[in-house]
Amino acid sequence: MSTIDTIDACCKTNEFVEPRHSLFHRVSAALNWFSLAMMKRRTRIHLSELTDDQLRDIGISKREARREVERSFWD
Repeated sequence: MSTIDTIDACCKTNEFVEPRHSLFHRVSAALNWFSLAMMKRRTRIHLSELTDDQLRDIGISKREARREVERSFWD
């Protein structure tokens, strides 16, 4: 059997596919979660800087905005 045949056979049996619980997938998932958490944090900071008129334009009350801003960044 040639090298190409061996590689082809391995690819067909999915020997090269990493399991979902591999270190790469765990690190990737953690980085994705952290990125999303930081995006939420930035969005909430921007929300806290909006004026009453701007909040009214987007249909959010001052109380709703304050409640959202006070949430934890991971929430």
